Amino acid sequence: MHLFVAFAGAGTLAACASPTSNPSQISPEENDWVVVMFEDRPAEFDGGLMDALLETELSADEALGAAGVGRIDGNDVGAHGYELYFIGTDAAQMWDVLEPIFASAPVSWTRVELRNGLEDSAPRVLTRD
Repeated sequence: MHLFVAFAGAGTLAACASPTSNPSQISPEENDWVVVMFEDRPAEFDGGLMDALLETELSADEALGAAGVGRIDGNDVGAHGYELYFIGTDAAQMWDVLEPIFASAPVSWTRVELRNGLEDSAPRVLTRD
């Protein structure tokens, strides 16, 4: 079972079916994605992981907006993972903004994908060493 929550703005959450549930809200310039993954953490999926990361997610969204390179699009929760979706104009620039924020997050990410389009078949993959 997957639950998807999109940020409607300023800390307000709205349920959505997928990261691109409303393509009309995505400008043609916004085709790059950063997906931050927290994989294989079943013990933390009782809501604790999402609660611990909420402040980090809000800070990440604010920082991307301030830099003018992107915004949060939502998250996806599964049985063995939690994914955060960020959309913007340049995935590498977005990760430059996001990396220090997630470095100090209360939970460590396990994988990051820098995608050109949501369905990129060959994203640039970053893993924690």
